[in-house]
Amino acid sequence: MQSIVSDMAGMYCVEDLVRLASREGAEEVRLQAGRPPVIFLRGEAHPLELATLTSDEVAELFCSFASADQVEELHRCGDVRFNHAFQSSSRFGVTASMVGPDMLLTLKNLGR
Repeated sequence: MQSIVSDMAGMYCVEDLVRLASREGAEEVRLQAGRPPVIFLRGEAHPLELATLTSDEVAELFCSFASADQVEELHRCGDVRFNHAFQSSSRFGVTASMVGPDMLLTLKNLGR
């Protein structure tokens, strides 16, 4: 797991996280306020040794790739689900849900 941590030092973006998940064969990336990013390998949660995310950071990461319609649906309905192909050619199933005032963002690796 050390190689994962050293690759992710400093500031990061969603593309960095999905690239890491694809490279490591992770099933899922989970982003939640009050916690660092977590990847799931063979069903086991592995928090990354990165700064704890704020609510605003999770929302900003979501808005960095979601369309205006997807962001609006999240605010209107409290959750949104869609598939997204990132620049790295990785395909992920995206679920964004409001948990109180905070967002839970789950990215499931569809390319495994």
